[in-house]
Amino acid sequence: MKKHLLTALLVCATLPALAAPKDTVVRHFTAFSSDGENGWRAVIRNNRIELETIKGNEYHRRIPVKRLAYAKGVEFTGKTRFGEVTLNINSQRCRDHNGRMNEFTAKLYYRGKVVKGCAVRGAYGHAPT
Repeated sequence: MKKHLLTALLVCATLPALAAPKDTVVRHFTAFSSDGENGWRAVIRNNRIELETIKGNEYHRRIPVKRLAYAKGVEFTGKTRFGEVTLNINSQRCRDHNGRMNEFTAKLYYRGKVVKGCAVRGAYGHAPT
């Protein structure tokens, strides 16, 4: 009886680990646009955004962001000294200015402008442009 009880306890103890759903949420992104003068790069990592723009030669490190997920994407919002910055990433594929296909479409809302771009999963030091 003790042997069967011990076996049952061991089996039950391992079931939750086997049945636990895998976390498939993408939390880190690299988004970019090589649109000439309006080019930009943003890296999302650990609820912070690192933003670089060509116009104005701006570089903002480690801006805290709020993350809002929705059915087909995610949006990150934070503040720089120039105002609010929002990066929207959706699950639609994107062709960049070099003709390469990327996994996500991105839009950067910053300083009164909206600039389209692409995004990939993962936080990279250099955009794949």
